[in-house]
Amino acid sequence: MQIFRTLAVLAVLTAAVAAWMAVATPDMAKVQVLDGEMAPAVLPATGALPRHPPATADWRPLDQGVLAGWRGPYWLRWHSGTPGEQHGASRALRLSLRGASQLYWNGQPLPGNGVVGRTAEAEHPGRVDIVRILPASPDAGADELLVLASSHHQGIALRSADAVAVVAPPELLFGHLLRPWLIAAFAMGALAAACLYFLAVQRGRPRTADTRLLLALCAVGLVLPVVEAWRSLLGYAYPWHGPRLLALLCLHVAAAALLPAYLAQRFRVAVPAGACAVYLAGLVAAAIFMPSFDARSTVVLLLSLLASAGVLLRAREAREERWPILALLLAGAMALAIERGAFLDGPYFLLLSVLMVFLLLRHAAQLRALDRNNARLREERAQLSLQLLQRGIQPHWLMNTLTCLQELIEREPPRASRMVESLADQFDRLRDSSARPSVPLADELALCRSHLDIVGLALDRPIALEVEAADIGVSLPPGVLHAQVENALTHAGAVACAQHPFRLRVHRENDRWVLELRSVRGSSPHRGRGTGTRYIEASLEVAWPGRWQFTQGADGADWRGRIELPCAS
Repeated sequence: MQIFRTLAVLAVLTAAVAAWMAVATPDMAKVQVLDGEMAPAVLPATGALPRHPPATADWRPLDQGVLAGWRGPYWLRWHSGTPGEQHGASRALRLSLRGASQLYWNGQPLPGNGVVGRTAEAEHPGRVDIVRILPASPDAGADELLVLASSHHQGIALRSADAVAVVAPPELLFGHLLRPWLIAAFAMGALAAACLYFLAVQRGRPRTADTRLLLALCAVGLVLPVVEAWRSLLGYAYPWHGPRLLALLCLHVAAAALLPAYLAQRFRVAVPAGACAVYLAGLVAAAIFMPSFDARSTVVLLLSLLASAGVLLRAREAREERWPILALLLAGAMALAIERGAFLDGPYFLLLSVLMVFLLLRHAAQLRALDRNNARLREERAQLSLQLLQRGIQPHWLMNTLTCLQELIEREPPRASRMVESLADQFDRLRDSSARPSVPLADELALCRSHLDIVGLALDRPIALEVEAADIGVSLPPGVLHAQVENALTHAGAVACAQHPFRLRVHRENDRWVLELRSVRGSSPHRGRGTGTRYIEASLEVAWPGRWQFTQGADGADWRGRIELPCAS
């Protein structure tokens, strides 16, 4: 069944990527990417800006790397060799240029983009992308786009100017901008719905480390497409282009750090601190030293996918659940290695959304299953707690105690008075403990000593409980030590317990508390398989699901019960 789910997830992802590629790829026969040239402009100090460059302009082929360092003013010129029969068709120009610009198409002025300035104070920044409807062209000859531009307000130095002029039918240009983001918007909507469902399931629960990491990753997954789509859908003045690229890179680094961290927490994979430091250093190095923003994002995401796959391969818990995630990660790594920049522009958001929806729904399902299990355990614990309380006042034990008390009243009134006080104290403590989910170790020890005092007074021999504890403030479910003491008295006998005192040692091992209670071994063949043992195990499971251990058995002349609990810190 798990294999079929994996194949279904991969089929959905493949269909989404194929749909994205279908709507994002324009009809290249109708799209013309114009050939460009550039030349520095020498302008008079005052007066109107020229409409044409001088005949002596130093024209050279468009070099994106060199142009990225120009601040302006400068000239750009693009030529189109469109066949004459298409000149009369409706066409539009898309110009991508980080600067203010003044445009002329075949000598006719087009609406400008910002205000070209001789200085930074005089320039009004233009938008990074503009679309202009072109006037009809002559029936013969090549079209020419002439641009006077300035780029004084470049805030972050970039390696490439990415200046491009494209001519195509208007519906193709606008559709190319909008249609790819319809799928991304659908993916974001699914992710937002899954996130809301997860928050509804999570409501009222303490947020664990893996929950916080997952929610942070979802926030990155929702913000990242918004920042990426900012340019295509809304546009912005060109000085914002550098900060937007920096924000995208930071979001990619955040996603790359959060994804393997969440998977390590989710599947309880111990990752050495040194390996984490090396991985984070690699992300930072890639984000700083790679030659371009696309290369940086590509390397960062590839490292993230590979690191996440490595974490899953080391997982020992929920092994079946990891395979769909692993398949998605490896598919994304292959697509990123093959497509590179194209993957960053669309399929990455689909991959991240599908992965996040899967993780959110699986995490929510785990929480709901944990709720059902806890409800069952609470019901079982309530039943066992009632049984334990009934056993503490069982008629046989109570009748023997009262018979002994009657004899003591006649023979030794002071000892009888102490027994009455101990009985009242024990019943009071039993009633109080049975209504609480956990009690301090000091209260549990007081309950055990009260019980031993009653038995010792009846026997006329003290029964000791020796304690060696580094911290008696440890909390534990009520009755877990009392049940062990009562079992020892039942199976080994009070006389043997008086001769061999109880010994409790409480210490810390790494991140766990260990409570080891030793008593006389006895000869009963049924010890360790009764109601008391089931009560202890059910109580520990309710308090620390899956994170406790309880073992008991003979150890030489002793009967040893060992409880391991996670530390609160």
